[in-house]
Amino acid sequence: MRWTLATLITAALIAGCAPICENEVSAAVRSPSGKMKAVVFNRGCGATVGFNTQVSVLPAEAALPNAGGNVLVVDDDVPLALHWESDGSLQIAGTLSSRIFKQEPVVAGVRITYSNYKRSEPTI
Repeated sequence: MRWTLATLITAALIAGCAPICENEVSAAVRSPSGKMKAVVFNRGCGATVGFNTQVSVLPAEAALPNAGGNVLVVDDDVPLALHWESDGSLQIAGTLSSRIFKQEPVVAGVRITYSNYKRSEPTI
């Protein structure tokens, strides 16, 4: 009995220490054929992580995973405009004055172009 109680308490403490992150979707835009989508979202991981804006490209029917963006991750809350030029080409536009942590040129066979962005290196 004591061993079971100690195990439960330890498991609860470990689970309580793990960061709990959530994605809050701002917009989702489907590709011209409707087979893919680009999702803009903010990822919150508690009080120690500031505002951020992220983008992922996914199959249209896929749920957004509870993970960071696979296309773009920027510091701060940044308004973005997404435009599919074709099924294989996505343009992301927005004014940015904060750090870019991730900026991929191709994801899932989709070429990504950016406008009004100044690339900066992530800080360590």
